[in-house]
Amino acid sequence: MPLRELSVSDAAKVAKQELFFDTRSVSQILAALKPVTEPLPPEEARITVHAAVSRISVLYERIRNAVEYREEHLLRKWAILRILRRQFILEGDPVMIAHNLIRELIAALYLPNETLPESLVEDVAWIVRKYQAMSAAGIASGKTMQWVMGIVAAEIEEVVAPPRVEKALVTFLYQKLSDRIYVKGSNMDDAERRLQIFTACFRTFVKADEEQVAYKLVRAYVPEWVRPSEWIDDPMAVAEKLIGARTRIFAYLHSPLTQRFIRAVRPWSVSLWMLREAVEQETERGALLSSRSDTHSAVEGITAKREQQARGKVLRGTIRAMIYLLITKIVFALAIEVPAEYYLYGSFSKFALGVNIALPPTVMLVVGIFIKRPGMSNRKRILEHVDGLLMAEGPTRYDIRMPRKRSAGSAFVFGLLYLAMFCITFGLIGQQLLRLEFTPVAITVFFFFLCLVSFFGYRLRLAAREIIVVKPREHLLNAIGDFLALPLLRAGRWLSNSISRINVFAFILDVVFEAPLKIFLGALEESLRFIREKKEELSDE
Repeated sequence: MPLRELSVSDAAKVAKQELFFDTRSVSQILAALKPVTEPLPPEEARITVHAAVSRISVLYERIRNAVEYREEHLLRKWAILRILRRQFILEGDPVMIAHNLIRELIAALYLPNETLPESLVEDVAWIVRKYQAMSAAGIASGKTMQWVMGIVAAEIEEVVAPPRVEKALVTFLYQKLSDRIYVKGSNMDDAERRLQIFTACFRTFVKADEEQVAYKLVRAYVPEWVRPSEWIDDPMAVAEKLIGARTRIFAYLHSPLTQRFIRAVRPWSVSLWMLREAVEQETERGALLSSRSDTHSAVEGITAKREQQARGKVLRGTIRAMIYLLITKIVFALAIEVPAEYYLYGSFSKFALGVNIALPPTVMLVVGIFIKRPGMSNRKRILEHVDGLLMAEGPTRYDIRMPRKRSAGSAFVFGLLYLAMFCITFGLIGQQLLRLEFTPVAITVFFFFLCLVSFFGYRLRLAAREIIVVKPREHLLNAIGDFLALPLLRAGRWLSNSISRINVFAFILDVVFEAPLKIFLGALEESLRFIREKKEELSDE
């Protein structure tokens, strides 16, 4: 039908469909996603790990990751941190530490084999020297040095596995949002506002943890950090500056305003994820982005696929959490609950013990099963945000409200309300357990694992919502549920953070088992290399 025969509203719809995306935005996306084939170094200059050593290392990593709950995308960074802790105890030469670290990462398949150049060892060694220099300065506490090691681990991961695409897309996202997000009723410095937007883009798009974000902030607050050759022999001034930056970064990461920037940026990050995957799966990427309807169709298909993958991710996370809770609960029961009840009461309740062992993994399974999939409104909002990223008009302006400042009186009242929430939740559950003839010891163990499983379930729900950009509907029942569940979640988070520092299984694997295993694997690889060299000599003859 000719355009003149359409109604005004229909004509407007057709005209909107025919709009082309902004050429500059399309070019940035295509440039960021353009495949880059790095030339491989000569074969003799590549870092190579024997396949037999790799198979053993991979098996160990699976066992190690099963006893400590970590997000999948953070496993490599945590492996770097774990290896560094051990290497700093066993080795003092930064080059050897870097060499051993990279080889262990390759063996565990965190990095590709027979691909990375030997020169990478020296690049990582410079980062190791920075930690050693901070330690030698002697002005930082133990907690500060643990924080510095986390910064070093984040930096090493960026060096050994450069996030080229992620870096380009975070920059694209920041450029789109830097002049669109403002704080209403605030005289915030523009540089600080832009830094907030950039770190929110980085944190939401790559799902970075606090140490990875802190590394980015260290580069902003302590620019000398990336130029170690200038201060490595006299690190005192940089060490003092870094300690000051740590306090500032900690306040920054835990500021309510920072969380509001993250919430403002997150829907755009999710939409950029979907757009990235849609473009990467097309052979004619330029053709796809030249048509709004084709782009929408591709993004919608990717969103549907990611919804299915989210279910799989939730299932894997549920299984991992169930294994972790089941193993720790059985050991906890055998080592503490049963002996304590025998000592105090002369016997123990098999019913209470069975409930305490079975309930945590069962609750995790139920939580994983009943996590809902997002509706069509979520896909529609993602498409709207894709248009905002690619159209010349850009995203709409978004104003963040400053966190409300409460008076001392209202803060006291809300503090009492918060305390009442804890008393009501724990009191009601504890009363029912007493009716079931649980002993105080069994009740304590029950609460311990109920809080943990509640927090793990909450994290699983967050993982399932990682592609949801619409706000959840608020209902009275949800508010009541939040009122009762919040104390369990807060206690669970505190316990999870505490357990991660005193995880007995992780300690046994790291201290008792891992170091001898890695020494054995190193000796095995040297032996296999020696045998291979002798075989090559025979073939040369």
